[in-house]
Amino acid sequence: MYKLKHILIIDDDQINSLFSQIILEDADVSSLVSTCQSVPEALDFLRAAETMEETPFPDLILLDISMPSMDGFDFLDRYYALGYNARHKTFISMFTSYDEQDLLQRARKYEVVVGFITKPLSIPTLNSILALQDSTRAENNLP
Repeated sequence: MYKLKHILIIDDDQINSLFSQIILEDADVSSLVSTCQSVPEALDFLRAAETMEETPFPDLILLDISMPSMDGFDFLDRYYALGYNARHKTFISMFTSYDEQDLLQRARKYEVVVGFITKPLSIPTLNSILALQDSTRAENNLP
């Protein structure tokens, strides 16, 4: 497993976001961890990351499903509409507080989604997500 350049957390729950950030920093799996608290904020952040050299586009996005006004699936729809999936090798794992099979089915239409994370993030779950990301990169011959 290699060290990622940038992980972005998109979650309106500030406590979960901070806890996830601490787990990621303690695990030392990424050079940079950023957070956004809403879909519009995250889309603005990604737009800026594409144009600013000092902030690399995220390798991995940890995306909350349930957020007010615009949810994780709204983010995915816009992510695809803006063509980020075609221009970047970013993978997305989705945070959930509950286990619903219909969400798993709905997420399967987005090939960038690699797994679900039941809140809160843990080291074993993080390792599992990173292993899924590695195997998906290898299967698709991605750097």
